[in-house]
Amino acid sequence: MTSPSSDLVVKLDSVSKHYGELKALEAINLDLPPGEVLGLFGHNGAGKSTLMKIILGVLEPCQGEVLTLGQSPRDKKAHHIRQKFGYLPENVSFYDHLSGRDILTYFAKLKGFKKNEAERLLESVGLQAAANRAVKTYSKGMRQRLGLAQALLGKPKLLLLDEPTV
Repeated sequence: MTSPSSDLVVKLDSVSKHYGELKALEAINLDLPPGEVLGLFGHNGAGKSTLMKIILGVLEPCQGEVLTLGQSPRDKKAHHIRQKFGYLPENVSFYDHLSGRDILTYFAKLKGFKKNEAERLLESVGLQAAANRAVKTYSKGMRQRLGLAQALLGKPKLLLLDEPTV
């Protein structure tokens, strides 16, 4: 039995994205209920990142309908649902001269969460010992873990991880 659209975390109905003659995505349909985990596999250029950016509302599809948490993520009134998203891009970058703690505290404040949320996440991703060091001293793996902590701020209802093991 399928869930009504309002009960789904993500609903894609015939979503397509073209760049000129290049068809990045063609008629994608997806119903993603709460609690589901979905992995997208494909070669470089297959459209995985494009699909994630459409779901987040960063890109607009050429055709089709996108609903995240029951609303279009590109709607001007969708600010409250976008706060429930967590996103780790393929190539994460932060201000190199700030510490990991400073960066997570900054993002926590942006999302309306308290500093203790940042502290909890630093510990959960194993960066507590390096929390006061400048991010420029972090290894690539440490930066990726900091990005994961940033994506997990506020226990998002929708978490998108683009190449999380890079």
